Amino acid sequence: MRILIALMMMMMLLLAGVSHAETDSLNEAQRAQEAGDYARAVTLFLPLAKRGDPVAQFNLGVLYTQGQIIQQNYPVAVQWYLAAAEQGYAEAQANLGRLYENGMGVPQDFKKAMHWLALAARQGNSSAQLHIGQMYAAGMGVTQDNNEAIKWYRLAADQGNAVAHAQLGECYEKGQGVAQDSIAASKWLSTAANNAGDQRSRDTYLARRDVIDKGNADRQLALAQQRAHIEAERVKAEDAARADAARIKAEQAALALAAEQARQKAAAQAALDAQIQSRKLAEIEEKSTRLKAEQSVKTERKTAAARRKSELETEMARRRAEINAEARRRKQEILAEARHAKSAKSSDAETKHSSKPKTPEGVLINKHPSTIRHETDPVKQANVREKSGTVKEQRQTRTAIKTNDHVKTRYPAKTELTDEELEHPLMHEPQTPDATASGKSTIKLKQIEWSKKQGDS
Repeated sequence: MRILIALMMMMMLLLAGVSHAETDSLNEAQRAQEAGDYARAVTLFLPLAKRGDPVAQFNLGVLYTQGQIIQQNYPVAVQWYLAAAEQGYAEAQANLGRLYENGMGVPQDFKKAMHWLALAARQGNSSAQLHIGQMYAAGMGVTQDNNEAIKWYRLAADQGNAVAHAQLGECYEKGQGVAQDSIAASKWLSTAANNAGDQRSRDTYLARRDVIDKGNADRQLALAQQRAHIEAERVKAEDAARADAARIKAEQAALALAAEQARQKAAAQAALDAQIQSRKLAEIEEKSTRLKAEQSVKTERKTAAARRKSELETEMARRRAEINAEARRRKQEILAEARHAKSAKSSDAETKHSSKPKTPEGVLINKHPSTIRHETDPVKQANVREKSGTVKEQRQTRTAIKTNDHVKTRYPAKTELTDEELEHPLMHEPQTPDATASGKSTIKLKQIEWSKKQGDS
């Protein structure tokens, strides 16, 4: 166990000694490279690179890329960059990405280029950040995006990368990814010149800045002239606008006046139309009312006429019945009187016959026919007086019968009407209001008097 521990300690000491020796050798090789002694640098870097030192591997890649002392060989440079990049060396990753980007020593492959550049950029390598920004600005392997390019340029510029400063100046000058601002562009180019690694780059940045400054001056002058022109145009436009506003205001006032006049006229016409319409409606309503009243009067008249006709028919029927009854009664009385007269006459004849002497031929003796009427027989005189009284009573009875108009007739009137007489127009003559009010009918019953001959009989 002690032996094993001793061996481990010896190996650690040995490794520590070797590591210290390699460090010294690496520092010496870097000093030789900086001094321009590329042959000694290659001699010192090569053993270290073969033992896996990423710094030595990277520097050999740089020497093969630049073609210093040894022949320029990009494929060999790619191998040494790849060896160092796989160990996470950021500068090797950035250079390997640039070779893939430009197709130097390897087929051009933007995706691999972006892969190695992104690995280096995440470790804060400004060169990788700058190249990622350039790829986004050009749209190489990615979608063209100026805003993303500005973001990567700013990350590189924050670490003092002069090229990134110059790129930001160009973006501000051209307005790519940012608002166009020549003053900001001039400032970024001045910063790039201050951080430039060589005089040539510095002079280039300053010359570009001077061009931008001159352009700024020209633009300022042109801008001032443009502003003056714009101001003049604005004043002119304002004057024209005021004139137009005044004209429009006058036109609007005229239109408003015309509209008001039209409105008043329309209102007056509407009022007149409404008045006419109201008058027409009133006339129509009045006419309708009048027609309704007339219709009502006609209806009332028809109703009254119908009522009067009904009453008249009832009255006529009643009177017809009374007249018929009276006629029957009078007929019976007349028949009775006739029978009585006949009986009396027969009695008188029998008495006369029995009291007169007769000749064999049946004629009266000692009496002249003209003297028969002047007999003084008491019985005969009584019969004559009775007959005379009966006839007088009949005449008084006839004169007592009166019509509906209280017209006295000499002889009894025939008051029972026939159907033709009932249909006569006089039977349907309307009553006047005065007659209706007084209760007296203007309908005249046709009276047919018995003839004197018929009455005498």
